[in-house]
Amino acid sequence: MDKQWIGCAQGNFRAGRPAGFKPDIIVLHSADGSLAEASMRYNKPGALQSMHYAIGNNGEIYQYVQEADTAFHAGLVVNPSAGFIKQRPNTNPNFFSIGIALEEPVIGSSKATQLAACSKLIREIADRWRINVDADHVLSHSAIRASVNCPGSSIDIANLIAAALPDPAVNSVAGKQVGLLSRANLRSRPSVSAPVVQVMEANSKVEIVSFTVGDVVSGNGFWYQDKDGCFFWAGATDRPNPQVLAMPKESEASTDTMVLGDRPAAVVTGLTINHSRFRLPAGQFFTETPKKDLIVLHFTAGSSAKSAFDTWIGDAQHVAAAYLIDVDGAVYEVFDPTQWAYHLGVKGFNGRLDQRSIAIEIANVGPLRPAADNPEVLNWWPPRRGQTQPFGSKYCDKTQIDKYMQTSYRGEQYFATFPAQQVQAIRLLLNDLCGRFAIPKTLPPKPKQFERDLAFFQHYSGIASHVNFRTDKWDIGPAFDWAALGIANAHGT
Repeated sequence: MDKQWIGCAQGNFRAGRPAGFKPDIIVLHSADGSLAEASMRYNKPGALQSMHYAIGNNGEIYQYVQEADTAFHAGLVVNPSAGFIKQRPNTNPNFFSIGIALEEPVIGSSKATQLAACSKLIREIADRWRINVDADHVLSHSAIRASVNCPGSSIDIANLIAAALPDPAVNSVAGKQVGLLSRANLRSRPSVSAPVVQVMEANSKVEIVSFTVGDVVSGNGFWYQDKDGCFFWAGATDRPNPQVLAMPKESEASTDTMVLGDRPAAVVTGLTINHSRFRLPAGQFFTETPKKDLIVLHFTAGSSAKSAFDTWIGDAQHVAAAYLIDVDGAVYEVFDPTQWAYHLGVKGFNGRLDQRSIAIEIANVGPLRPAADNPEVLNWWPPRRGQTQPFGSKYCDKTQIDKYMQTSYRGEQYFATFPAQQVQAIRLLLNDLCGRFAIPKTLPPKPKQFERDLAFFQHYSGIASHVNFRTDKWDIGPAFDWAALGIANAHGT
C-alpha cells in the first residue's frame, strides 16, 4: 500500500519494543480531527502522543512511527473489555500493539474509501506480524480504556474485520482432503503453543474447511483447519502449500519446495519472510522511497544472519541491507525494501547507487585459507583466540568437499559454498522482488559478471553482486551456484 511517511517528534514514541514484545493486536482510534491536526499533535515536542498510522477520509495513509517501534496511543488501561488486555494485566498495551487513527469525517461525506483503506492496511499488518484478523486481535481503543468513545459508533469494526479477511481462496479448499506424511497435532489455534486437542497418525486423510497463516515451523507458516475447527501444520501434509489446493488445476501450480538442514521431512513451500526478528529501528535507515531497478547480492563474511545484524544495530552510519538470508534458508526483512541504506561503499555517487538498489546480505564466511599449522584444514578470517593473525578460525577439513570450492579469484584460492536451502531461498526472494518492483530478472553479461565496471553498472538494471562495484570485495563470489537461480545473463550471453 502507498503510505506517506510523516514521522513524529522524539520523545513521543519509543524506539523498538521492550522485553522482546512484538505486535500482537491492532487498535483503532479516532484521530480527533483532521490528518493535519493529528500530524501537528504527534510532532509537538513533549506531547507524549503518537500513532503508527492515520487514515484520511480519502483513503490517504500517513505513517508516523515504524511498526517495529512503540507508539504512545493506548497506554492507559481502564476497565478493559478486551480479553487480550485482561491476559496481560500489568503490561502497557503499547508494547504489543499497532495503532491506527481514522480522520474525523466531513459532514455528509462517505467513509467507504477510508474504511476500505483501513481494512487493506489491517490485512497487510496482520500478514506481516502473523496477527489473527478477528475481534480478539483487531479492537477499539475503548476496549482498552472504557472511559473513551474511541473510535466512535460510526466505525463498524466487525465490517472492517470481515473486509480484511484473507482472499476467498482460503475457503475454496473446503471439502478437499490432504494426506499426513507424519504424525500431526490438532490444536485449538494455528500455533505451536496452543493446546493439543488430538494427535493424528501418519498416512491419515483429513478433510479440511480452510487454511490460515500462523506460527512459522521450519519456514512454513500455513495451517489447515478441519471440520471441528482445529488446526494442524500444513508442512506435515502432502500439500504443504494450501494455495495449490485452491487453484482450479493443481497440476499447473508452482510447487517450489526446499529441505532445511538435515531434516528431510521439513518442507518449505514458496517464500516466507520474517519481518520481526532482525528489524532495524527507525533512524538507522533512510525513509525516502526512490525507484528501485537493481538488486545487489552480498555475503556477510560471517557465520550467521545475526552476526551481520549485530554490526548494523546502533550504527549511526545508516549501513545495512534490506534482507538477510541465513544458512538454513530463513529470510529476514531488516527494513522496508522501498526505503534504503548504504551498502555498496562506492565513493563519488552521493548514495545514488545505494538508493536505487535493494541489498540482500547472505550468511556466508567467504574466502578460506589453509591453516598455517595444517594445510589440510581450511580457516576463515577471524584470528585464533589470543592471536592477531587473520584466518585462524577453522571452517572445515579439505575432505569436506561440499563445504568449499577451490578456484582462483582476486588473490584467494578457496571459497565457502552455499547450502542448497540457502540458494533456493535466494532464488525465491529474487523472484519476489523482481516481480514486486518490476526489476529485470537478469544477471550481468558473462564477461562482466565477476568484474567491477562502474561505467557499466551505474546504468545497469537487474541483479548484480558486490564485486561489480568494488575491487576489494569477493561477495558473493565464484563458489555460489549461479545456475541454480535459473536466471539468464543479460544480452543473451
